[in-house]
Amino acid sequence: MSSETTTLAKEVASLVGGPKNVTWVGSCTTRLRFIVKDEDKVDLTTLNNTPGVLQAIKAGGQIQVVIGTQVDDVREAVTALPGWADLADSAPAQNAAKTRPLDAVFEFLGATFQPLIPAISGAALVQVAALLLNQFGVIQATDPTYLVLSAAGNAIFFFLPIFVAFTASKRLGANPFVGATIAAALLHPSFTGIGAAGDVTQAFGLPLFLYTYSSTMFPALLIALALAGLDRVLKRWMPQALQQVLNPTVEILLLVPLTALVFGPIGAVIGNGMGTGISWLATNAPFVFYVVVPAAWIVLVAFGIHWAVISVGLAELASGGSVIFGAGAGYQYAMMGIALGMLIKTVRDKNHSLRATSTAASLSVLIGGITEPTLYGLVLRYRRVLAIEVISAAASGVVLGLFHTTMIGFSPAPILALPLMQPTVGAALAMATAVIVAIVLIQIWGYEKPGADDTVTDESDAGRPASGGFQGVSDATAPTQPVTIYSPMAGVIRPLAETNDPVFAGGLIGDGVSIEPTSTRVVAPVDGEIVAAPDTGHAVGLRTDTGVELLIHVGIETVQLKGAPFAMLVSQGQRVHRGDPLIEFDASAITAAGCSLISPVVVTNLAKTQQVATPATGKVNENTPLFTVVPIGA
Repeated sequence: MSSETTTLAKEVASLVGGPKNVTWVGSCTTRLRFIVKDEDKVDLTTLNNTPGVLQAIKAGGQIQVVIGTQVDDVREAVTALPGWADLADSAPAQNAAKTRPLDAVFEFLGATFQPLIPAISGAALVQVAALLLNQFGVIQATDPTYLVLSAAGNAIFFFLPIFVAFTASKRLGANPFVGATIAAALLHPSFTGIGAAGDVTQAFGLPLFLYTYSSTMFPALLIALALAGLDRVLKRWMPQALQQVLNPTVEILLLVPLTALVFGPIGAVIGNGMGTGISWLATNAPFVFYVVVPAAWIVLVAFGIHWAVISVGLAELASGGSVIFGAGAGYQYAMMGIALGMLIKTVRDKNHSLRATSTAASLSVLIGGITEPTLYGLVLRYRRVLAIEVISAAASGVVLGLFHTTMIGFSPAPILALPLMQPTVGAALAMATAVIVAIVLIQIWGYEKPGADDTVTDESDAGRPASGGFQGVSDATAPTQPVTIYSPMAGVIRPLAETNDPVFAGGLIGDGVSIEPTSTRVVAPVDGEIVAAPDTGHAVGLRTDTGVELLIHVGIETVQLKGAPFAMLVSQGQRVHRGDPLIEFDASAITAAGCSLISPVVVTNLAKTQQVATPATGKVNENTPLFTVVPIGA
C-alpha cells in the first residue's frame, strides 16, 4: 500500500471525528461511507479540500467521502488504523446514530413532494397551452375543448390533498390508498355540500368548522402522520388474519371524522397563515424578499432542506400563484449562468475534464432545470464560483423584485417556465441579468482550484496496484483507437446529469450515461476482466483489453440493501466476454426499498486525451452500442 494512500486514510479518519465519533465505516465502488455520532465533529470543508478526495457530502444519513476507484485501498488503510478495525462491516442499522428530528422532517417533505413534480410540471404546461389558445382567440373559455384542457391542467392542483396524502402515507409506511381515501373524503360532494367555507355546524355532537380543502397540502400531511401512527398500533394488536380487512376499515372510520373535525381545520389554518405571512413580506419588504430568497436558495439545496420551502410554494401555487417560486427562479437563472460561464471558461482554458462536467451541468439545468450537477460539480468545488453564484442570484432577485414576479404554474426547466412567470418580461430580464453577470464574472475572476487536481485520473494514478482492481490510465497509455462500449442491460437512456445522485450527475466518477432498466440482469458490455465485484452485488467493474475501465452501478444508494436484491454471477479477476451475465437483480425489491433503478454506466479512467462520444438515446437493448471512447478530436 502506498504512502499516499496511508496519508489520505489518516487525514480522512481524523476529519470525520476519529473512531470515537464513528459507529460504522464501509464503502461502495467509489465512496467511503461513515455513520457518525455527531455530524458537527465532521470537517466537511477541509475534507473537500483534501488532495485525493473528490467530494465529501452528507447524504442518506451518512458522511460520504468520494475517493474514486481506489476507495478499497483507502478503506483498508482506514480500518488498519488504531481503533478502527471493529467499525468495519459492523451493522450500521444497529449502531447508527439517530436521525435528527429536523433532518427527518426535511427528508419526509422531499420524499412526499418529489414524486409529484413531473405531473405538476406537465399540468402547468397544459395550462399555458390552454391560456395561449384562448388569448389568441383559437378557442373560447366556454368551448368544451378549452374546458377539457383546463381540467387537465388544473386537476392535480384541485386534488392535491389526495396526491399528497398518497405519497406521504407511502413514505411513512402506511397504506397509501387508505391515506388517499381519507383525503378524498374532504373533497367528496357529500362533504362539500354540508355548507360553505367559513360556516360552523355540528357533526358527532362536536363543532365542525368548514374550509375549502381543494388545493391544500397541510391537512393531507397530518392525515398521513395520523394514519401511520394508527396503522402501527393496529398491526401490533390486530390478529394478522383480520388485518387486511379490519385495519383499513378502522382507519377510515376513525380518521375521516377526526380529519374533518380536527386535522383539516388545523392544517387549513396553518396553510392560510403561512400564505398570508409570505404575501405580507413580499408586499411590504419586496427588496429583502426577492434578493434573499434566490441568494439563499443554494444553502437550502446544499443542505437538502429546500423541499420544505418548495412545499409551501406548491401550496401557494395551488391557490393561484407563488411569490416563493417567483423569487426562487433567480437561483435557477444564476446556476444556468454558472454552468454556461464555466463551459466557456474551460473551453478557453482547454480543461477537458472540467469542460465535460460543465457541459453536462449546462444541459442539465437548461433542459431539465436540474441544478445539482452544477451545484456539486462546479459551485461547491470552487469558493470563487460560489461567491459568483450568490452575486448572480442576488442581482437576478433585484430585477424579479422590481417587477414583483410571481409564478402561476410550475416547470423545473427555466426556459419553459418563462410563460408561467408573471410578468414574463420581468422574468426574462432577470434571467438575462443572472446569466450575463455569472458569465462575465467567471471570465474575469476565473475559478479557484480545489485542494485536489481537477482531473481524477491524473491524481489517482499514483500508488495503484500492479494487478487487480481499477488501475486507471495515463495519457501515454490511453488507447488511440475508438473503443465501443455496448449496453449492459435493456432499458431507456437517461443523461448522466439527470441521475439523482450528485456524485454521478456531477461527473466526479467519470463520464458516461445512465440507463433506466427494463430488464433484470447486467451483462458484460465488452470483452475484458472483472476488476470489481463487491459482495453487495449492486455494482461491477470491468477493464477492457485496451485498458478502458468501466463501472456499472445498478440503481442509486443500493449498497444499503446489503445484497438482498442482487445475485453477483462473477468474481474479481474473472475473464468475461461481451454478453456474459454479470449480475441478476430484483427490480421490484429495489423500488420497494425506496431506491431508484437509474443505473449509471461510466468510464472511470478517461485520460485528458479521451472523451465519451456518440452516446445512444432512447431505448436500448442488451449488446447494442451504448457509447464510444475516442481520442479528442477524432
